[in-house]
Amino acid sequence: MPPSIAAIIWKARSFFKDMLENILMIYAEKGIEPFRKPLMIAGPTLLIIYAVVYSPLGNRLDTAAKRLDNVRIVAQYAADYEDGKLRLSSYQRKLPFLKDKDEWLNHIITTTARPHGITFDGISGQKELEVGNFLVLSRQVDVTTTYAKLGRWLADMENSPIFLRVAELSVRRDDTNPGIIKVSFKLSTLLPRFAGGGR
Repeated sequence: MPPSIAAIIWKARSFFKDMLENILMIYAEKGIEPFRKPLMIAGPTLLIIYAVVYSPLGNRLDTAAKRLDNVRIVAQYAADYEDGKLRLSSYQRKLPFLKDKDEWLNHIITTTARPHGITFDGISGQKELEVGNFLVLSRQVDVTTTYAKLGRWLADMENSPIFLRVAELSVRRDDTNPGIIKVSFKLSTLLPRFAGGGR
């Protein structure tokens, strides 16, 4: 029957204890002289073993420990990163394509106005402004209409699945025609400046 692990450990301890006692007795009787030659051989051998085996292994262990720390940090924030990616993707789906930038705002303005019977006094040329990684597109719109038609039209535009913003809205009554108003506002959208952005 094979010896138990405890018995092996006990024998090993006894062996090393006896060996240490013998070394101490020899040293007490004869000094360092009997150990000089073995130490001269063992010293360089231990240095070579350290340089060839232990030192590279220690470096590899340090590198592995750093990688493990990095993986732990990444894992800690992975859920936040995935959540942020999903939110960014949902926002990008609300932006027009870069290839449509020249006509998109004009198309939205004219197609949403038609069902409400709104006619234009003027639509400005498109202005483009770079802000970070985005391009802000704007057009100034001037119309003459009624409060009810204006409200329905603005609601249609702002409820668009694509991001639109009505800004700098000014309204004044037409003194010659009761119930009619003259309206001026700026309609803006934004899109990523890199190709492939947007929806």
